[in-house]
Amino acid sequence: MYNEAMRIVGILVAVGCALATSACKDKNSDAAAAPDPAALKAQQELVARRDALLAQREKLQHDRDQVDAEIEKVKATGGDTSELDKKRAAIETDLQTQTSEYSSLNTKLDQVVAQGNSSAAIATREASMSSRERTVAQREAAIAERERTLASRERELAQREKDTCSGGQPMIIQQVAAPKGGNYTRKDIEPLLGKARAQMAKKGILGSDLGPASGLEAESTKAMAEGDWGKAYLAAAQLAATVDALKIDRGFITAKYGRLNARVSANKTLDEPTRQQLTEGMKDVLQKYGDGDFTAANRKLNALYGVVK
Repeated sequence: MYNEAMRIVGILVAVGCALATSACKDKNSDAAAAPDPAALKAQQELVARRDALLAQREKLQHDRDQVDAEIEKVKATGGDTSELDKKRAAIETDLQTQTSEYSSLNTKLDQVVAQGNSSAAIATREASMSSRERTVAQREAAIAERERTLASRERELAQREKDTCSGGQPMIIQQVAAPKGGNYTRKDIEPLLGKARAQMAKKGILGSDLGPASGLEAESTKAMAEGDWGKAYLAAAQLAATVDALKIDRGFITAKYGRLNARVSANKTLDEPTRQQLTEGMKDVLQKYGDGDFTAANRKLNALYGVVK
């Protein structure tokens, strides 16, 4: 009986030792896997600084592309770009400095990661941050590419505007047959004016889009008031024919964009929020223009004309 009791005690002692040994191993393993707090804090600080630099670089690249677009527009009109060139050079210097700082931060971050690399938790965080960095870099590249595309489209539009102003086809008043006799009344003329107005509303044509034909409606109305029915009919018929023949195409948008751009540049009373609204809106016009959606581009231009009183 004594021997049996001793045997059971021996088994219990052995099991207890085994459990104690296992617990010690687990404890030591957990301690080895725990990240170094100092290294982790340093790593987090470096990552935060690196993210801030990425955001700064994105803004600098955006500013540089905007200056490039302004330079092209000034060149297209034969203006002086010296001040814009200085501004671009300053931005380029800031970009180079920022790139150097970014590279130095990455080197320091690699060193910190290497010091704490024995921890699986650090490795996981590092992988997560690398993925985040790739995402930010991809987003930055996409934004830069979009800005370059918009700048290119704006240069194309400015060149087309210059070509149009230098010898493009002006708005042509459509000729109609002269009215025979003088047996016209208001009932003959007002339907023509109504048709012209309806077509203008449908196509999104503003009075300023008609060029020399913009005065035909007033001319017809005045002639009716004076009882000159032949003249009133001729002006109304020419207006209706001109509006009907007008197409919302690439040339139309180019000329209209140029007129709006000139109006914005000449208006010195616009506040900064309004100018920013117009800048973003004109970028949208360029996007739609580049996509070949001239109807949408024209609608956007009409909305922007409403902003510039």
